[in-house]
Amino acid sequence: MAEAGTDTKASALRERMVEGLRERGALTSAAVEAAFRRVPRHLFVPEVPAEEAYGAPEAVFTKRDEQGKPVSSVSAPWLHARMLEAAQVVPGMRVLEIGSGGCNAALLAELVGEQGSVTTMDIDPDITARARRLLTEAGYSQVRVREADGARPLQDAPARGFDRIVVTVGASDLSSAWLDQLASAGRLVVPLRFRGLSRTIAFARERDHLRSDTLIVSGFVAIQGDSAHAPRVVRLAGRDVRLVVDEDQPAEADGLTAAFTGPRHERWTGVELSGSEGLLPRLDVWLAGAVAPYGRLRATQAAAERGLVGWVLGRGAPAVWDRDSLAYVTLRHAPRAAEERYELGIIAHGPDRECLAARLTDAVVRFDHAARYEGEPVVRAYRRDGQVPGRGEVTVDKPSVRLVIT
Repeated sequence: MAEAGTDTKASALRERMVEGLRERGALTSAAVEAAFRRVPRHLFVPEVPAEEAYGAPEAVFTKRDEQGKPVSSVSAPWLHARMLEAAQVVPGMRVLEIGSGGCNAALLAELVGEQGSVTTMDIDPDITARARRLLTEAGYSQVRVREADGARPLQDAPARGFDRIVVTVGASDLSSAWLDQLASAGRLVVPLRFRGLSRTIAFARERDHLRSDTLIVSGFVAIQGDSAHAPRVVRLAGRDVRLVVDEDQPAEADGLTAAFTGPRHERWTGVELSGSEGLLPRLDVWLAGAVAPYGRLRATQAAAERGLVGWVLGRGAPAVWDRDSLAYVTLRHAPRAAEERYELGIIAHGPDRECLAARLTDAVVRFDHAARYEGEPVVRAYRRDGQVPGRGEVTVDKPSVRLVIT
């Protein structure tokens, strides 16, 4: 194992990082905190100064493709911490990591100890070579590095499966290989894209399916290989307003674009929130299990300034549509509010705009009455060839699994 580091500057930066993660609640266990104090993070991102390695609020990209698009990165410290806390790794476990940045594998090696094992996989030979070299230089040569498609079965996987599978690339499906090679009491932590959203989800087994107990708003470079699947983008107003459509949901681009150019209908829900409540990320996920089709409307600042859209935040707004109409969630300052509060509303376009606005309003009000104070939504993942959830439920159909969100 690597020592805490002999470089005084790096040690001070590491200590500052740990204290910051504790203050924001990203580090909650003694084991994960100890791992963060030991792993020399700066050795896994030699491309940037140590200050950035330990203090970066977002990922540090370590490789880009020919078009300049990032294909590999080392996640921000807060996200590493949140994912490892959600994984609940203990000494002696067998852990599989999909995506080989190096740093996370070193943290996992600290957590499993000498009696455990860590295997990290990546499809890119440049990335695996880099990970192998940096792990060895940092003192973690015991980590097994495999060059292979992470969505396919690992040939030398443990007979009883991996106790933990931690995915560090953005996935659009839960690979059958992960489900097959996860131990009976195992946990799967995966950044999953669904309905235009990206959430890192910690799953545990529950009878014949997986059940989430942690959802983290996050973004990752996309997985490569056979399982890679990019969402469809419908341009409603050039690059300024776009509808992001996942899971091959039907969306008539011409009809929706024509609708967006027409008059709009506004409907306000009466549902209010404060700026610090953290309600919108939970609403986004809950709606994905309540209405269909469902995706994200994204807009630039220029679109807002031109009056093309209502108040749409940077991560986009929940949207529903039919053949020639669409509706999305928006915000305004709550009227007559004595404090800084906001009201959720709906803006709709197209011949069915009033009907769609009423439908989305009903869903937002149902969330407010039934789910607002119930904590995080729960995502359940069923194999496509297994049990079918109860009738009447909205499902998110992936190639390998069917998601039910409540």
